[in-house]
Formats: sequence, structure tokens, C-alpha cells
Amino acid sequence: MSHVGCWAIVVCLAVTLTGCNVQSYPEDRPLAVPSLMPTLPPAPTVASSSGDAPLAQAADSSWIAAGSGVEIRRLRVEVEGSIADISIARLDPALVRFQAGYAPGQPQPLARWHAESGALAAINGGFFDEQLASTALVIHDGIINGESYVDRGGMFAVNSAGQITLRALAKQPYDPNEPLIEAIQGWPMLIAPGGSFASSLNDQEIARRSVVALDRSGRVLFIVTSSSTFTLRSLANWLVSSDLDLDAALNLDGGSSSGLIVESGDQRETVFPFVPLPLVLLALPR
Repeated sequence: MSHVGCWAIVVCLAVTLTGCNVQSYPEDRPLAVPSLMPTLPPAPTVASSSGDAPLAQAADSSWIAAGSGVEIRRLRVEVEGSIADISIARLDPALVRFQAGYAPGQPQPLARWHAESGALAAINGGFFDEQLASTALVIHDGIINGESYVDRGGMFAVNSAGQITLRALAKQPYDPNEPLIEAIQGWPMLIAPGGSFASSLNDQEIARRSVVALDRSGRVLFIVTSSSTFTLRSLANWLVSSDLDLDAALNLDGGSSSGLIVESGDQRETVFPFVPLPLVLLALPR
């Protein structure tokens, strides 16, 4: 997962981090990612769409229209005796375009990424190392950064024709000759393309989680849990059994990095990360 909420603390503690070879592990083993977590993290801030009340206590808000091509949903679900608060943005690619935001070594608050890009929605990206660079491939505006995961993880991508894909790299590896203009990678796949349970992890760590997904209608979902409730395995189980009708789902960086901002129409939803981010995924108006 990622780093503490204060940049000064990140700098002071960065010496404690250790690197990893993200391509050397089988898909069903936990990935060792450099991580700094606050010892006493502040409670996550989750705002309602009106901006003046906390997250509603209803178990399911149902889908709320939030401007052209954007819907918001809030869920409270029980996970092994604990309550998970889940915020979801569902985005129509016919009306919304997607872009990776990447600033290696120069992280920004998610709110700044959102405001400066004019995004309708913004979610944190994949894993990054102690130098604040992505541990995997990132493509922005056709420019390739980093190296792809091999035989593991997945990739959300937009090609030159504007088509969106979300694929498992073990089954469909990245080809440098692909005409991709935007791409972001994560680990592990939680739902394999086709809608089946993808991760055989038996992890025990509960944390805040972030997910990018595609449903069977081709819509893109940004999913964030503001509470430390899910393991990766329990999250995959919940996604498969939910009514979201997902075709594929990919885990992004969680923990202190997990964040989502949606501002569209008269609706607003915010789950603030504890740290500035060098890597995000943005949904922009067409």
C-alpha cells in the first residue's frame, strides 16, 4: 500500500523502505510493495453528495445520477462481522474519456489532480516505490513509462480508437507495439475477464481498497472502500457476488493511497487518501 499523510513524514521514513521485483512472484502470492502506513491514521473523510452531511447510514443509496455519463452509489456491507463503507462511481465511456495522471517524484493530493484536470472523477492509481515512481507500466498521451508486469496483474487501457479494455496480463501480455494512448496497471486481478473469481490469494491483511472495473455493459467503475475491512480475497468474493454485474476488476494501490473524488452535476462524493499521489486515473468529460 502507500505512504503516510504528511510528505515530511514520508521523506523521513523513506529510508525504511525496501524494493521488490514485482515480476518474480506467482500470481497467488502476496506482492511485497514498499509501504509506509501511519501508526495512528486519521479517520477517512467521506462526504455526502450534498457536501454538508456524513455518509448516509442507509445500506444502499441505489444509483444516483450525477451529470452526463456519471452515477454514484454508496453501500454499507457486512464483511466477517465488520461494516465496510463503499463508494462507487459508474462511468459511461460514450460520454466520459479516461486518462492516466503521472508525475513521478512529484506527488500531488488527489484533490489537486481532480481540480487541475477538470475531471468528473479521480481515483488513485497503482503501486509506487520509495522514489515515488510506478512499479509497473504507465502510458499517458501515448508516452510509455516503466515496465509492464509479466505473468501477473492486469491493465486498464485505452487504445487510439478510444476502445477501453481491462485484461489479465498473464493471459494477454502487454505488447509494446499496441496502439495504446492511456494505460495503468495494478495487482492482482480480482475478477477475470468474463466475470469469474480471479485471485487465489489467501491473504489476511485488511485495508482500505481501490478497484477499477468494467461491467458487462462496458461501463467503467471506480470502487473505493473508506474503511479497513476487506482482505483482497474477501473483496474479490464480494465483487463476484455483488449485483454490480462485473466483467473484470483490478486491484489498485490501497491502504493510505485509497481515494476517490467525484464531482459531476450537483453530486459530490469524496474519500480522501492520507497521502499525495504520483499516479492516478482520471475520468474526463468528452
